[in-house]
Amino acid sequence: MSELTEQFSGSASSFGVLYPMHYLMALVPSGAVATAAGAALGEAGFAADDVVAFPPEVFVELVEAHRENKGLWNQFLESLSRIVGTEAAYIDLDLDLARNGAGAVAVRAEDEAAKALARATLLRFEPLAMRYYAHLSIEVDIEHPNTQTSAQQSGVD
Repeated sequence: MSELTEQFSGSASSFGVLYPMHYLMALVPSGAVATAAGAALGEAGFAADDVVAFPPEVFVELVEAHRENKGLWNQFLESLSRIVGTEAAYIDLDLDLARNGAGAVAVRAEDEAAKALARATLLRFEPLAMRYYAHLSIEVDIEHPNTQTSAQQSGVD
C-alpha cells in the first residue's frame, strides 16, 4: 500500500492506479481552493477522516510515488486501463492539472444523499474535473476538456 492509498479508507487502487472507491474526487483551481473545499465539506457534516485535500505538489508527489511502488503486474494493468480509457486516463489528467497548479479534494460518500451533498458543496469551488468512484464504474460529473476517453481516442466519439 502506498502513502497515497493510505489517505483513503477502504479500497483505493484498481488496475494498479488510484481508484478511491466511494469517493467523490475533484480537481480545483489551486491548493488553497482544495483546502477551502475540504473545510466546507467538514462544515457540511462530513467527518474529518472522510475528507482529504491535497495541494498540487503533494498530490503529484504522492501519485508519482504510488506509481513507482508497484510491480510489473500492476504496471501492466495500468497500461491496460490507459488503453481502454478508464482509471489511468483520469489519473493522467489529474496529474497534468496538478502539475499546472490544481489542488485535489476527495470526500467519502457512500449513499446518494451524501453524494448529492458532496457534489453541491464542491460545485461552489468551480472544479476543473469531478468524478465519483463507484464499485464498478466512474461517474463523471465534470469532465475536463482535455479528457480523452477510449472512444475519443479511437475516433468513434
